[in-house]
Amino acid sequence: MLSREQTQGPSSTRSAIANLYETHFERVARYISVRIGNFSEAQDLASEVFIRALRSADSYKDVGAPLEAWLFKIARNLSIDHLRQKARRPVQVPVEALFSLAADTDDPIDSLHHQEEVKRLHDAVQHLSEAQRQVIALRFGGEMSADEIALVMGKKPGAVREMQSAAIRKLRQLLGEET
Repeated sequence: MLSREQTQGPSSTRSAIANLYETHFERVARYISVRIGNFSEAQDLASEVFIRALRSADSYKDVGAPLEAWLFKIARNLSIDHLRQKARRPVQVPVEALFSLAADTDDPIDSLHHQEEVKRLHDAVQHLSEAQRQVIALRFGGEMSADEIALVMGKKPGAVREMQSAAIRKLRQLLGEET
């Protein structure tokens, strides 16, 4: 995370955003991909996140939250806008790429079983509440901690941990696993 000293003033904010691009682009793209269901479009939108951040650097106000939280708020809003424009729900999220579940096998039968499990997981995620999907997307797609997610969502870290726990319990129930 960047310290407050690194984010004081517009020019240092721009510099910090440029550094975040180098270190966080893939995280932002994975997070958006979980939200919109298309990794290629997510990469384009992730680029737009950083462009918007640079354009807004002069108006950035340090409120004690890390710059990363502000960046993920931009990503969250852009994802919501994108889904509204498309007027559709997320479909066929490439979960294997997002949650690091990709099967390292050349065996077509193992690959088929893996694809079936990924589809089951995707279908189960659709039964979560919007807030739970958001927490899961930020946690696993954005690789964020509960504290970081809390800053993005405007919630307390304990509430985020409870939402994540409830979401995982529900996913286990839907997937027929013991909790």
